[in-house]
Amino acid sequence: MEFLVENKLFRVDKTVVTIRKEQPFTYYTRELDGDRQGDSDEKIIQAVLEQVHAELDPTSAIVQAQAKLQENQAKLQETQAKLEQTEQKLADTEAKQTATDQAVKHNQEETDRYGKIIHAVVLNAVAGKTIAYGTIYKELVELIPLAEVGKHYLAHDLITIEDPEHVEVDGEGKRILVQLNKEFTYNGEPVSDFARNGRLEMDGTGAAWKYEPQEQNAPTTVAPAAAVSTTATVTPTVTEPSATTVAPNQ
Repeated sequence: MEFLVENKLFRVDKTVVTIRKEQPFTYYTRELDGDRQGDSDEKIIQAVLEQVHAELDPTSAIVQAQAKLQENQAKLQETQAKLEQTEQKLADTEAKQTATDQAVKHNQEETDRYGKIIHAVVLNAVAGKTIAYGTIYKELVELIPLAEVGKHYLAHDLITIEDPEHVEVDGEGKRILVQLNKEFTYNGEPVSDFARNGRLEMDGTGAAWKYEPQEQNAPTTVAPAAAVSTTATVTPTVTEPSATTVAPNQ
């Protein structure tokens, strides 16, 4: 009589299987690796009998152990190869990250440098009142970002604020340049607070630099040169007669 599967129970990566046969009565309970509940009865019975045979046959057990060892060694080599690949990828990633960090640092330095140049050019042109046209003022102040509500600014920073009440006179736009003199957190303050005699101008927080058209040069009045006479006045010379001494007659 052939063996029959009496019980199958999966628990913690093992399937506990019980097989039996009546003639002669034989009863085996073994643990098989993995979840074997989906396997056919024939396959499970064969696996249990092979395990029993290995337990009873030392030679077979050694062969299976060697096979298992070779399998484990192959898996170990595969794992080591994958580890080496991972380490190489990690090294490549670190090298790329280093290059990226250096590029970011360089770009940041360039950005800071150009920012300082823009800061100096804009402030010099606007504060120095050397701008001839309102359109140039507009182009310059658009180089400076609009103030952001909630952002904290440092002393000497430049910001721009839209002034909807500003009346354009020469296409200068409604964005006004503001120079900060001390640390300041912008909370939507209007340009008027920074204008002359404004609340924040008076307390030294900052000052607004609006576009001011250059005054036309007033005509120069040149006084006429005094006339110079070219006629010479000549005073006649009077010749006095020379005195003659006459000797008395002897």
